[in-house]
Amino acid sequence: MEPGRLALRRLAGPLVRPAQCNSIRLFTTTCSRASPASAAAIQPQHSDQPSFPIPGPIPVRNEVPPPAPKNVLRDAVSATKPRNNWTRDEIAAIYDHPLMDLVHQASLVHRRFHNPAEVQLCTLMNIKTGGCTEDCSYCAQATRYQKGTGLQAKKVESVESVLAAARAAKANGSTRFCMGAAWRDMRGRKNSLRNIAEMIRGVRELGMEACVTLGMIDGEQAKELKAAGLTAYNHNVDTSREFYPSVISTRTYDERLQTLGHVRDAGINVCSGGILGLGETATDRVGLLHTVSTLPKHPESFPVNALVPIKGTPLGDRPPIDFTSMLRTIATARIIMPATIVRIAAGRKTMSEEKQALCFMAGANAIFTGEKMLTTECNGWDEDKVMFDRWGLEPMKSFEKSPPPTS
Repeated sequence: MEPGRLALRRLAGPLVRPAQCNSIRLFTTTCSRASPASAAAIQPQHSDQPSFPIPGPIPVRNEVPPPAPKNVLRDAVSATKPRNNWTRDEIAAIYDHPLMDLVHQASLVHRRFHNPAEVQLCTLMNIKTGGCTEDCSYCAQATRYQKGTGLQAKKVESVESVLAAARAAKANGSTRFCMGAAWRDMRGRKNSLRNIAEMIRGVRELGMEACVTLGMIDGEQAKELKAAGLTAYNHNVDTSREFYPSVISTRTYDERLQTLGHVRDAGINVCSGGILGLGETATDRVGLLHTVSTLPKHPESFPVNALVPIKGTPLGDRPPIDFTSMLRTIATARIIMPATIVRIAAGRKTMSEEKQALCFMAGANAIFTGEKMLTTECNGWDEDKVMFDRWGLEPMKSFEKSPPPTS
C-alpha cells in the first residue's frame, strides 16, 4: 500500500471507548501520543456499546449568577436604603470603577441621604497618653516603641481638664468631642471607667456629642458607658482581615469585632474605620470596606485615616498613601454605606483644600479639627473656618443631620 494511503487509514481508525472520571466522559484517540505501556492499558475492550457513545447531560448548578459588574454600581446608586449583604466582588467592582465617574456617582448617593453642605466638626483629645501594651505597628503610644519615638507615658487627665478642653472645642464650633486613651482594654480599670463616665456626662451637659476610644471593652462596661450618655464608641478594624496580622499581633481581628458587638448591643453608636498606607493593597482596602459594610448594622460613622508615619515605629518610613486611594475608599464607602457619616481623620493635614473638597464631593461629611489628633498634627479651627467659608460648607449640628435638600 502507498505510504500516503496507509497514513490516512491510520488516521481513520476508530475512537476508543471513553475513560470514566467522576461521571464525566473523557475521550481519547488511538493517535494520542502515549507510551507503549499506557497505550496498551487503554486499548478498547469488547462491548455492546457503540464506538461513539454520546455524553450524558451536563449537571446544572442551581445557583443565581452574581450581577454583572456593570450593573453593580447602577443598582447601588439607585438604592433607597442601606444593605449589609455586599460581596467582595461587588465592592471591588465599585472601587475599581473609573475614578471621575465614581466620585460623581458617590456624590449623587450623598445628596440623596445627606445635606451635602453639612460637615460634622469633631475634636479629639488624648486623655491618657502612651504606655500601651499593644504592638500596633503604626502607633507611637506603644510602650515597646517608646525608645525610638521618645513619647513619654502620662497618667489619665483629670475630669476638669477634659471638660475645659471640651468647652474650648464647642466655642470653636465642634459638635462632637472624642476622648482617646492608650489602653489595650478596660480590665481592672474601674476607677478610670468611673472618671470617664463623669467626663461623658460633662460633655453631654455642654450639648455636645460624646465619643470615646478605650480599647477592648466587654458588655457590662459598654452598658456603663451607655448609662453615662455616651453617643459613640470608636474601635477601628484598621484593614482587611487578611492583612491585619501584618500590622498587629497582640489583638485579633475577631476581638475587635467582638468589642463592636458589645457596643452595638448596648445601644451605643459604632464608629469604626481603617487606616490607609500600612502597606496594604487595593484588595485589602476592599476587604476593609467589606468588613464594615456587612456588620449587622452599618457603623454610624466610618473614619478614613491616612497613615502618618512616626519615626521609631515599624511603619515610620512608609511612603504616603496616594490620594486617589483615599478618594476611592471614601467614594466607595459612601455608595455602599449611604447613611453612614464618612469622616476624614488622620492625614488630612497633608491634603490641600482642593483635595479635601474632592473628598467632600465624594461623600465625606465629617472631619477632626482642633489642636491635635492624639499624637499627630491636626488642622486648626481657624483654617477650617476659612475653608468652610470658601467652599460653602457649614458645621453639622449636634445630634442632628439636616435632611437632604429636595429638588
